[in-house]
Amino acid sequence: MTQLVYLIEQIAPGIYLFCAAGVLFWLGRYFSAQAALRAAEFELERELEEKQRARAITWTIGLIELGLATLAIAIVVAPTLRADLLSAGLPGASDSGNEQRFATSTPGGDGNEAEGVFQTVTAQALSGGGAFLQLTAVASPTPVGTIIAGYPTPVGCNSEQASLEVPANGMRVFDTLTVIGTANIPDFAFYTLEISGPSTGGEFGVLDNKTSPMPEKGVLGQFAVAAFQPGDYRFRLAVFDSLSEMRASCTVWIVISPRPPTNTPPGG
Repeated sequence: MTQLVYLIEQIAPGIYLFCAAGVLFWLGRYFSAQAALRAAEFELERELEEKQRARAITWTIGLIELGLATLAIAIVVAPTLRADLLSAGLPGASDSGNEQRFATSTPGGDGNEAEGVFQTVTAQALSGGGAFLQLTAVASPTPVGTIIAGYPTPVGCNSEQASLEVPANGMRVFDTLTVIGTANIPDFAFYTLEISGPSTGGEFGVLDNKTSPMPEKGVLGQFAVAAFQPGDYRFRLAVFDSLSEMRASCTVWIVISPRPPTNTPPGG
């Protein structure tokens, strides 16, 4: 159901054009039947033209309802559904079994050795009492923006029509991310931010879409990672034309990981 809503959202411009053309066509048929009904002399002719007029009215109303339903899905249902998924969390988002951790190397060690090391420093309080100050050494967390080597080469990111600077390929992400890049093609209609990985069943799901091009490097949108379970993901920027066909894309690998614990200050 979710994918159907996102599909309707993406092809909405085409549906609007179809509905508009259909309404014009059936309005023409309606007025033609109305004129023929006025000129009809026989009962059979009148019945036929009345049926034609009724059919035109039915189709016109149906196409208008289709256009309004599509509009409601595109501007209300899809954004609301996307926001609910990201805020409430996807199924399995709390599963810690797939958590992956990465540690930044520290001078004199590989970073992992520092974890679990407990150092006790004895200090005398200013009052002269026998107070003890305990300091716990913890591993330094890898910050957002750290690039992890070894991931496949980005796909389709060599053109300014679709490029990503943030997130970069192999980037570790644990907090809401501002997506930066470019999105601009001839006959531009819209672009989408999509993700594929453990929380989406390996299929690309739409995170956000925008109808304004980004010819120069700028903010493409926001990526809230809290709804996704840790793991390796593909992050894609897809740019579509007025026929809702993807004309350019940029796909990078990212790593979603749990938020690292805040270091406890001395004496905390």
